[in-house]
Amino acid sequence: MTRLLTILAISAWFAAAVWGGLRGLFNQPNVPPVFLGAFILVPIAGFSLAYFLSGTFRAFAQGLDMRLLVGSHLWRFVGVGFVIGWLTGDLPAQFGIPEGFADIIAAAGAAILLVPLSRGEFPRGWLLAWNVFGLLDLVSAITVGVLYSNGTLGILSAGTVTTRLMAVFPVSLIPTFFVPLFILVHFLIFMKLRQGHGSSSTAAATQVHSA
Repeated sequence: MTRLLTILAISAWFAAAVWGGLRGLFNQPNVPPVFLGAFILVPIAGFSLAYFLSGTFRAFAQGLDMRLLVGSHLWRFVGVGFVIGWLTGDLPAQFGIPEGFADIIAAAGAAILLVPLSRGEFPRGWLLAWNVFGLLDLVSAITVGVLYSNGTLGILSAGTVTTRLMAVFPVSLIPTFFVPLFILVHFLIFMKLRQGHGSSSTAAATQVHSA
């Protein structure tokens, strides 16, 4: 039941992000990014509260395989698109270059870490370093994206291309769904590292390596 409820909650969030993107809620020039903030903060707060207040949900989340959590970050090769957006003049260099290449590095790191994880090894130090980097990259992407937006908080966008593209559907799904979702995945990885869990099926036999 917990698994089903989690899937339904994430699906409802995704559907709401699609609806908001199609309605143009995230692309409103000279308006505070209230809807964007809500789609980022509310799900993070909701799932975090569920994790800390519900033992059933916490056990379900802790039982997710580390290979699944790390491997899911392969989607961050989408950073190639940010670099292309900079090259075509659709995104500012201050966003496309650092956030694009950082996402590519995070995705490549996930691919590399999957090798020892698939062998049942648990390179704790490398996982921690990658997780910190990946989380900081997502927080940076939100911050820089807002500062170079066409909204009232886009204080750095004067005289340059804005990040308007990131607020237009379907690209708007990245900041309103995928970024906050993977901030939660990073959070869960931190919790699993703290408790020394490698995967739901092999944690007891995991080899712990210090990097």
